Amino acid sequence: MSLLATIFTHPLVEATLRIIGLSLLAATVTALTAFVFRARVRSTLPEGATLIIGLGVVAIYLNTRLVFVQFVGDGEDPLTTAEALLNIAVFISAGVASYGGRYVGTKAGASDRVGWTRLQPDFSPIVRATGRFITVTLPEDVEDIDGYDPVAEKTKTALAGKTLDFPRGLTLAELRTRLTVRLTEEHDIGYVDIDLADDGTVEYLAVGQRVAGLGPTLPPKSMAVALRGDPPFGATPGDTVQLWRLDSEGKSERLGVGELRAAVDNVVTVATDEAVAQRIDPADRHRLMTLPTAPQPDREFAAMLRHGEETMSVVEITVDSPLVGSTLGSLAVTTIAVRTPDGDVWTLPKRDREIQPEDCLFALGSPDALRKLESTSGTKLVVTEEVVEDVDADVGAWESTPETPAPETRD
Repeated sequence: MSLLATIFTHPLVEATLRIIGLSLLAATVTALTAFVFRARVRSTLPEGATLIIGLGVVAIYLNTRLVFVQFVGDGEDPLTTAEALLNIAVFISAGVASYGGRYVGTKAGASDRVGWTRLQPDFSPIVRATGRFITVTLPEDVEDIDGYDPVAEKTKTALAGKTLDFPRGLTLAELRTRLTVRLTEEHDIGYVDIDLADDGTVEYLAVGQRVAGLGPTLPPKSMAVALRGDPPFGATPGDTVQLWRLDSEGKSERLGVGELRAAVDNVVTVATDEAVAQRIDPADRHRLMTLPTAPQPDREFAAMLRHGEETMSVVEITVDSPLVGSTLGSLAVTTIAVRTPDGDVWTLPKRDREIQPEDCLFALGSPDALRKLESTSGTKLVVTEEVVEDVDADVGAWESTPETPAPETRD
């Protein structure tokens, strides 16, 4: 016993045990807080709160110990240099341990096996005691949403057949909202398309991720290419730049015009026409010159689609469709163009325009609204580059031919 007492009272061993013990205390308190926060709020504990909680409990212990030593101890000065250095080491170790506890607590709070159901925000204790809750079971088949990047198969497998609890008394709209929010937050899904029956049964479920990358924002017949060349001072993504190639003798050759998308050191990503992109050699040196800004409605429209929930679809109205004779304003989507059976394209048509058989509607809306429109009209067309170029050509013909009827505009 005397040997153990000697070992544990050694200053170095005592300091090490204090650091380890206080680090475990900070990690434990932070893990419990992160677990309750994740299970209750369904979100990750903020990093700032992690440090406040982890270091706060350590500070409470150290201050209490300091007061105890001052008033109950032998009267020696507790604020020595060695004690101060030890406290600094304790705070550093406790801060690192707090993040470890935050990770463990968050994982436990998000797990269905470990999560404590009493912390779930959907029910009060009275509701649970009386059994006033409903169980929603997701279908075994989870579909992909057209126009969105597919969700990982691992995520769809976890959703298939999963049961979720919600309080009674919710309307179908409220149940749909809660179910959508829960799926998007817990499984990192960009958009949820779901149909509910009158009794709350899930009849259809489709999920998708947000479209990422430069591809969806590039117009037809254009490419994004990386080249070597410093961007002009003050140039930012979205600026129009002129591309010049520099040869070994320092002479410049103009390649064309592009749009600056990104710049890292001396590597620049530019969106330009295919013909210009084919002339760019990544091994060459280039010079970029900023041009006056010009309106880019196509780029702004693509950016809005990327950040919004809406997407576009082309739907052909069949002869026996129940939509024939109704107006465009009665649809749950926004019609940005209509192509008639004769091939004429009307951009931004009036809301009171009647839908005719074999009309092609270029519709903009949420995936669930587009899906219902496609099921009602009968035929969905694939949006290809040829379709977009066809529409662009028709619009250009209106601008160049005076006798051609001008496109209608929405009131």
